[in-house]
Amino acid sequence: MSGGSNTSGPIVLAAGGTGGHMFPAEALAQELRRRGRSILLVTDKRGARYAESFPADGRFEISAATPSVGGPVAKASAAISIVRGLMTARREFKARGPVAAVGFGGYPSLPAMKAASMAKIPYGVHEQNAVLGRANRMLVRGAAFTAHAFATLEKCPAGAHRVEVGNPVRDAVAALAGANTPSAEALRLLVFGGSQGASIFSSAPVEAVTRLPEDIRAKLSVVHQAREADVEKVQMGYARAGVAAEVAPFFKDLPDRMAAASLVISRSGASTVTELSTIGRASILVPLAIAMDDHQSANARVLSEAGGALLLPESRFNADALETALATLFANPERLSAMAGKARARVKPNAAAALADLVEEMLERRQAA
Repeated sequence: MSGGSNTSGPIVLAAGGTGGHMFPAEALAQELRRRGRSILLVTDKRGARYAESFPADGRFEISAATPSVGGPVAKASAAISIVRGLMTARREFKARGPVAAVGFGGYPSLPAMKAASMAKIPYGVHEQNAVLGRANRMLVRGAAFTAHAFATLEKCPAGAHRVEVGNPVRDAVAALAGANTPSAEALRLLVFGGSQGASIFSSAPVEAVTRLPEDIRAKLSVVHQAREADVEKVQMGYARAGVAAEVAPFFKDLPDRMAAASLVISRSGASTVTELSTIGRASILVPLAIAMDDHQSANARVLSEAGGALLLPESRFNADALETALATLFANPERLSAMAGKARARVKPNAAAALADLVEEMLERRQAA
């Protein structure tokens, strides 16, 4: 199956856990499908929540867990889960005959890429963050390439074949590249906490907006993605402030909401940072304090050091600090516009095509061998 010269079988894309892993995989799937390639998606139950529109010709779920947290019992349980995932992947690969694989991080990619290696299926990895994730660290030595999103890639082992390609964005995001910034006459704030939303995203922004001068509140409208349990409280808070607000636990059209915003308050996951850079929007970024290896701070610095974002550590993300930042930015629309321009194109464009080219090159080397 895997040792022949045929390259017409499916290409495995393995990702899981969060939208930050799934969305770049979806973007690559869209590009490879345009090139006539068949896609086999491998994920876990968490990743499947983000795969509703994933353009795969086949898919299956595997068990996976992180061996990096918890005590001995948790680590042993994680190891058993990963072995089960490996066995499932090997069985499915034998039946489906994939010709190449790409892992996007998250622990479902670990057993999938290990299964590919055991079956002599060439694979590469893509790292979305500015710090190489722990699952990817276990895979890079056997990978044909280590593609990465940002110019810096911390914690990457020596000898890895590194290629900066950028972070693939879905077609819906690519279509908004360089969208015109909103008029200064209307101030539009977008607030969301990423896939790991926290209660502070339901309290600090609302209280800060309530304290803004009346002339700013009169021009302000808010779109706020809040935890389901907090939606009513957030709605009431904006109503008391006299600010028009749309509050919901989830927005399927978040890229469009981002393009319509004057300013975004969010976490600094890799996909969020990339979408802010692709569309070109000013932001206040609040890195997730418990993120592994503090990779969200490294992501945020890509924009903050360019002048396209304010980096506000979670420990200082409160109504006082946010009120000061919002009052300063909303009183100076020209600065918001300048920040949007500085954020634009800080992440390499056309990443999906560049990553697809690496996959095609990997297939050509396999065929030549």
